[in-house]
Amino acid sequence: MKKLPTAAVALIALSSSALAQVNTNQLYNGNGNSGFGGVIGTGTLNISNNDTGNLAFTLNKGAGSFNDAIVLYIDSVAGGFGDTLSFNDQADPLRQGISGASGGTTGADANTRSIVTFNTGFTANYAIALNNGFAGLWGLTNGGNNSLTFIAGANLAPTGTATSATYTWNINVTDIGLTINSGQTFKFVGTYLNPDNSFRSDEALGFSISGGNPGAGGIGNYPNTIAASEFSFQTVPEPSTYALLGLAATALGVHVIRRRRR
Repeated sequence: MKKLPTAAVALIALSSSALAQVNTNQLYNGNGNSGFGGVIGTGTLNISNNDTGNLAFTLNKGAGSFNDAIVLYIDSVAGGFGDTLSFNDQADPLRQGISGASGGTTGADANTRSIVTFNTGFTANYAIALNNGFAGLWGLTNGGNNSLTFIAGANLAPTGTATSATYTWNINVTDIGLTINSGQTFKFVGTYLNPDNSFRSDEALGFSISGGNPGAGGIGNYPNTIAASEFSFQTVPEPSTYALLGLAATALGVHVIRRRRR
């Protein structure tokens, strides 16, 4: 019995590997800042996607305790917002975090706000917001309380602790307007702030902040954080892409075998 040529074996193995490839995975570093202890600034965020559409997020927390709110603004479909100025949903802490607004309309902290302006070409459609007790996904709309559209919980684990080394959560690509196994790309930036008073830290994902914590301001004196860059993530391509690669590799392997037998 003749043995298959080494090259043919390698190509067939490549074919099998290609056909079995059903996920994408990417690691993102924080911007290196530690204004609130380094939770995301000195941490990392891993995102993976599989052929069922699941988007899994793992925060490898940096130094400091996770006492505040992380907001990931996502640009995944056409339209959206170039900044957060028109958001004023203060119905709960995570809505306040997305809006960057708190304090209500009366009292010493009335109209406390911290704005994020996104990079040219980045228009946010959705936001994932989380604290150490809950993570969820909202659709972005301007307006007052309960104007942000709650889409789904994101299955945060663990909950109720500020000191875990890692935190995980997940959504589906269809929740942000994408198609499963489409190979589509979305862009995102992350920011870390105290949602109770809109005080924004210098820690971020996808962009740099210099000059210390942007903080917050009241009535007409709103600090504006410029997100001059962003991260992007490509979802799993359709299986036929891998299948075509696998078939091509197999065909080439067969061709090599036939040539060797002549």
